[in-house]
Amino acid sequence: MTGLPDQLRRPVRGMRDWMPQQLYALRRMEEVLSSVAEQYGYRRVETPVVEHFEVLAKKAGQEVINEIYYFRDKAGRELGLRFDMTVPIARVLSYNLDLPRPVRWYYFSKVFRYDEPQHGRYREFFQFGVELIGSASPRADAEVIQLLAASLEAAGASKYVIRINDRRAVDKLLESLGALSHRDAVYRALDKKLKLPREEVIGIMTSGGVSRDAAEKIYDTASEMSLDEAVEVLRRLDGRLGEAYAKFVKYLEAAVPMERFKFDMSIVRGLDYYTGVVFEAFVGDYWLAVGGGGRYDDLLELYSGVKIPALGFAIGVERLMEAVGLQSVEKPLDYYIYIFDDDAYKHAVALANRLRKQGHSVVVELGEKNLKDVFEYVLKIGTRYLVLIGRKELEKGVVKIRDLQKREEVEVPLSALLS
Repeated sequence: MTGLPDQLRRPVRGMRDWMPQQLYALRRMEEVLSSVAEQYGYRRVETPVVEHFEVLAKKAGQEVINEIYYFRDKAGRELGLRFDMTVPIARVLSYNLDLPRPVRWYYFSKVFRYDEPQHGRYREFFQFGVELIGSASPRADAEVIQLLAASLEAAGASKYVIRINDRRAVDKLLESLGALSHRDAVYRALDKKLKLPREEVIGIMTSGGVSRDAAEKIYDTASEMSLDEAVEVLRRLDGRLGEAYAKFVKYLEAAVPMERFKFDMSIVRGLDYYTGVVFEAFVGDYWLAVGGGGRYDDLLELYSGVKIPALGFAIGVERLMEAVGLQSVEKPLDYYIYIFDDDAYKHAVALANRLRKQGHSVVVELGEKNLKDVFEYVLKIGTRYLVLIGRKELEKGVVKIRDLQKREEVEVPLSALLS
């Protein structure tokens, strides 16, 4: 009988299987990041993986719409798999408008994008993120970015930088250069600035209708600088925007060392729902952004009809795990009980149940391996203690416990272990 062909035995393209060591690493990251969010007063939510396609496409932008896993169900409804958690959370808030604001929620969930698979980019992946809904205060912007920084540090990122921009600043620059009508082309180009050579980025703008002179000025202005320098740049573009940004910087400075931040006008984010402050996080020498977010003050109005300011961020969990070197966590077995004959089985089960109630992981031998094979097996799977129970041990009222790390063996009264 022939089995499945190799391509069917592997995961669907762009997706992955999580083996135990990898899954325990993922769960450790989940515990760490969730703990940080809880400490900041955020509470966990979950939404269905499947959403109405119209909900997902409401303000995602054509590039993201093209990446939605789209299908019709048996009733003919147009549906899709969620591509992030911000849109589903906005939908949830649209019929829970009586919740006290601001709402502070976080998530650790799977999302899906039909993108071209490559290193650091899966079609099914995990996101950790937070949403702060109901506040327009620059303190809210500072809080969310502070939480992002705290999350990176808790995950083990000793070296990181958060690049910050404000979409309103980009719009003011485009307006001053007479290029605001070509905003989409400029945003598309700036989003590629960290990945493509100068001429290619300028070419994206000029092919979208921006003059060569304006495209070069946009490229040169969209350079990296300190947040203090950015305040002056924004003041020259728009006085009110500059003053608001100065407040935000003051609040941020009170919470996180400023060397962790850079202002970078090329950071615009690829989703159309962003309206103000936007940012992306980079860890060490890892070449991809591990997370990002921003303010989306218009999104909830699309679903609820009510203007509600909001912002948040999402971290690509697999990317962050790779960036900090958390790829595998061993989960050794505490006890493996080997019995020499069936007479000892009931004692082995009683001991196993007692140890499990104490919080230990325990396996009782199934009777298919000899002692030599058991030794090889327990060492391969990772085991701390091997317990041996046979007729001689029962006659003496003891069990033998072998510490496989220290390579020591002791006899312990069975009654003491069961009491």
